[in-house]
Amino acid sequence: MSKNYIVFSDIDETLIRFKSMITFMDYFLYKTPYASRPEADQKRKEFQAINEANTPTADRAALNKRFYEMFAGISQAELQAAAKVWLQEVMDRGDLFVSSAYSEQKEHKSRGAELVLVSGSFKDILGPICSYVGADRLLCSELEVKDGLYTGTLLQQVIGDGKWEVISRYIAGKGIQLDACYAYGDHVSDICFMEKVGNPVVVGDSPAMLKVARERSWRVLSAN
Repeated sequence: MSKNYIVFSDIDETLIRFKSMITFMDYFLYKTPYASRPEADQKRKEFQAINEANTPTADRAALNKRFYEMFAGISQAELQAAAKVWLQEVMDRGDLFVSSAYSEQKEHKSRGAELVLVSGSFKDILGPICSYVGADRLLCSELEVKDGLYTGTLLQQVIGDGKWEVISRYIAGKGIQLDACYAYGDHVSDICFMEKVGNPVVVGDSPAMLKVARERSWRVLSAN
């Protein structure tokens, strides 16, 4: 049974201040016990190469796939444990949330809304964040795990139009009135689902998104 309405929200640089995959992997590959293992050096080199290749004209889907291939051979349990420690450190510094979006989404929850978070990142990194904000559902990229280790294979990729694809599957047959729903996003890749709801909200100061907001009369929140 659906709640009063659904709030769909991107996570990175919309609900939280940074890109979760990049920030966490910088922590995992340099500041955890894993960093001292021989195999970590090659992964650090690949991580640096991916960051350098991440230009405005880069193929985001290809880079996303390449990023997750880097996880091959890493223990899922070890990474999950590191993610919890990382999140607590970020929260202790007060550096986690975009306060404007976080406050609004808390208010939506208090009104009985369903909070659905949508991200190209994946559950083992985002899980602690979703638990903290009380998200009802996380629609995100999914990685294959065999014998407790990541294989580096993406089972589901949720970037660009993939965000609307997972949302549309999630709401199929539920009788959701999208005109009553909200959507929060910071990047042009979020338009695919933001334009489907009655209450889209742009977070941050992306020139491209501010242009869309002006043209379509969408509300804008500061990312401060």
